[in-house]
Amino acid sequence: MYEDNELVAEFVIESNEHLANVESQLLAIESGGESVDVDLVNTVFRAIHSIKGAAGFLGLRNINDLSHSLENVLNKLRNLELVPNSGMIDVMLRASDQLRSMINDVESSDEMKIADFVKQLDEIAAGVTPTPSTPAPTAAASAPVEVPSPAAILEAPTPNEVETPAPVAVAPTPVEPTPQPAAPAPKAASEETRSEGSTNIEANIRVPVSVLDRLMNLTGELVLCRNQVMQAISGKQDSGLEAVASGLDQVTSELQDAVMQTRMQPIGQVFNRFIRVVRDLGAKLGKECNLHIDGKEVEVDKSIIEAIGDPMTHLIRNSMDHGLETPQKRVANGKSPTGKINLRAYHQAGKVRIEIEDDGQGINPAILKEKAVSKGVITQDQAEQMTDRDAVRLIFHAGFSTAEKLTDVSGRGVGMDVVRSNIEKLGGTVDVESTIGKGTNILITLPLTLAIIPSLIVETSGSRFAIPQANISELVRVRADDEQRLTRVKGAEMLRLRGSLLPIVRMQRILHLRGDASKQSNSSSIIVVETGRARYGLAVDGLHDSEEIVVKPLGRHLRGCKCLSGATILGDGHIALILDVSGIGAEAKLDLTDQSELEAKRIQEDLHAGEESQSLLMFTNHPQENFAIPMSVVLRVERIRVSQIDTVGGLEVLQYRGSSLPVMRLENNINARPAPSELESVFVVIFDINGYEVGLIAPQLKDIQNVAMHIDATTFRETGVCGSFVYDGQAIRLLDIFKIVEKHRPEWFEHHKVAAETRSHDPIVLLAEDSDFFRRQVRGFLEEAGFQVVDAEDGQVAWETLQQGEYHFDLIVTDIEMPRMNGFELSRKVRNSDKWKNMPIVALTSLASDEHRREGEEAGIDDYQIKMDRERLLSSVSRLTQTDVETLRRQAMRDGKARELSTAGV
Repeated sequence: MYEDNELVAEFVIESNEHLANVESQLLAIESGGESVDVDLVNTVFRAIHSIKGAAGFLGLRNINDLSHSLENVLNKLRNLELVPNSGMIDVMLRASDQLRSMINDVESSDEMKIADFVKQLDEIAAGVTPTPSTPAPTAAASAPVEVPSPAAILEAPTPNEVETPAPVAVAPTPVEPTPQPAAPAPKAASEETRSEGSTNIEANIRVPVSVLDRLMNLTGELVLCRNQVMQAISGKQDSGLEAVASGLDQVTSELQDAVMQTRMQPIGQVFNRFIRVVRDLGAKLGKECNLHIDGKEVEVDKSIIEAIGDPMTHLIRNSMDHGLETPQKRVANGKSPTGKINLRAYHQAGKVRIEIEDDGQGINPAILKEKAVSKGVITQDQAEQMTDRDAVRLIFHAGFSTAEKLTDVSGRGVGMDVVRSNIEKLGGTVDVESTIGKGTNILITLPLTLAIIPSLIVETSGSRFAIPQANISELVRVRADDEQRLTRVKGAEMLRLRGSLLPIVRMQRILHLRGDASKQSNSSSIIVVETGRARYGLAVDGLHDSEEIVVKPLGRHLRGCKCLSGATILGDGHIALILDVSGIGAEAKLDLTDQSELEAKRIQEDLHAGEESQSLLMFTNHPQENFAIPMSVVLRVERIRVSQIDTVGGLEVLQYRGSSLPVMRLENNINARPAPSELESVFVVIFDINGYEVGLIAPQLKDIQNVAMHIDATTFRETGVCGSFVYDGQAIRLLDIFKIVEKHRPEWFEHHKVAAETRSHDPIVLLAEDSDFFRRQVRGFLEEAGFQVVDAEDGQVAWETLQQGEYHFDLIVTDIEMPRMNGFELSRKVRNSDKWKNMPIVALTSLASDEHRREGEEAGIDDYQIKMDRERLLSSVSRLTQTDVETLRRQAMRDGKARELSTAGV
């Protein structure tokens, strides 16, 4: 039977495809109870029938016999001669597990014991219904708590994948049947045959991974070639060569996207396995649980799909074992006896975000601190200074466990540190949030792909390095004379950044690079990077362009370096090493618990004592004129050649990422001197305005700084300029990018007018803001969008206005940093009152750090918005005052404004 190895290999591949969804389909059949979904049973029957036929042809006796017994039970189910129950599904699940094991070990399949499975299945087919019992341990549910290296092999999806209903009820006792529509009559054999023959097989092909890997490598080489060509012609004026390079650039980008798409797979392949894990663990632990799954359709690279299975399995098991209480404890605590685990995946900012949330008992930070001190993980002083959020993160330390006793499910103190390490190896992060008595939320952030990644090229000691942009939070420029921003805490160098202390790691020291030590006192750039275990600043000598890099493995002599994750070839042919942000943090032995909270609070008070600060991108249009844009509204910044800008129909556009990006010049919109005509390259600052991208040409960037501003709102006031301020002895005009864009694209803002016309009344907003400039700005935004605004100069005045009862307010918009009563105090007063406790509150602030957000959530704030981002503010206010976009759409269609809304993207 093994004469044709190619035929046997094809059988293994096809059989695994047939079995890919059988487990989730059987669980769906079980959840249906007496209302049998005949179509779903037919789907499973056809999969098992196909395996049986092929196994019989190849002479695989055991696989044929077990498939035949499974087929008999499925045939009885689809003919409505049997009613599924937990005991029956248990047997069928174990049989399908055994079938998969035999298929993946064909040579030994006939030696495996299947007599017990066949006997139980035949008894079920004969009408002997087994009683529900604790299921036998499955590979996913009983694996030891140690997480192995991420190499789980996942089955490929079939074209006729059937979604598993969620939630899936899990209980140690038989579940009450869920009411379902009456089952349809079973199909006749001839109808079934027609169904099989007419299955809608799309233009899908099965491609060996080796072919995909080779295609990926070729694409990588093409990207390198493209970079080299673009580098070679950057200083020449040969228009013909530029046209060829432009075509190469476009073709390479399209090929890259196409190849990456072939590697993208739905994350549901991983999520589906957890239905079985939760079901079996619930029965084993005596707990009841509903598993809700959202975002199965989210696609990520195949390499990431294969790597996250084991870490996520461990996290799900932890939620079941540590998180959820027993039904008796839940009832005693006033909860439903059935717990919930929400598993969600979604795209956010070019990454994939996964959340595993349970409504269990939560993690007690006090217990964690006590155990951490007893194990020597932290000192008693560190424990006293540590916040509850940082204490919860202690679960990621090696050898740390909160289990009260050792079991085969958990308690060995190994696992969560390995979970974090495996996720960080993928370029991702993992974090945890927990509230005692309410539950725990694990948050995982992953890149979409690992093959070709956008990176920032930096230089230190004459060598260039690449830092993946996924790890970069922001860039900070520190001058040699700016001593107030640098400090030392317990011997460690720190940067004062927006009221907090940021550890600094100097690349020259951590990588032991040769260079002039005196350069450390000169101006340097600090790249603020984030990893799962730390946030710190990486000090470098200089910055180069952003570039899409192709990841190459390190040579044997460098593989042991924790600070490096790979290498790449740059456009000029030189090699750049890729930095491992997580590894550098570990090598530098960053311990954020050493930071002095008192020192951080003192710095925060110094920075924000009576002054409003904003993070600004500063640039010149003409060398003698300075402008600034709030970083909160900037999507990204690109450097381009002037020759890349075309004029089409009187509008300037940039051929950018396969499409045309409209660009604007400052001198065409405000009173500004034109940019120098001799420039060969410029920067384009790109914004996202209500779902549309637009660029502003910025000839020369100067800096990105957090600036404490005293705004002059009158001297340079005009449409597109909201004020000016003095910085380093120079007058700088602050641009209102929304007003500038609105001149050219008024239809992008039409939905505000439609919303105002559709509302039954104009909502009244209470605005608390101590800065005269920002109070006028925000009030103007809101009034233009049809809201009534009553403003107050601080939180105390706002609270008194609220108590007077003259207005019936619909929403509060409040600054955070205010004298007498700040935004947090105002929010707590509102939430503690019976009359206004449900009123929506938006915090409008320049301080949007995680710490502020956490404090805001505890104070009852519903949403955070940055002060200068007009559109996000209006969107938030509209949402919280219950402006329904779909209602607006229907109303606009009735009013004949459908075309305007479509243009505006509502």
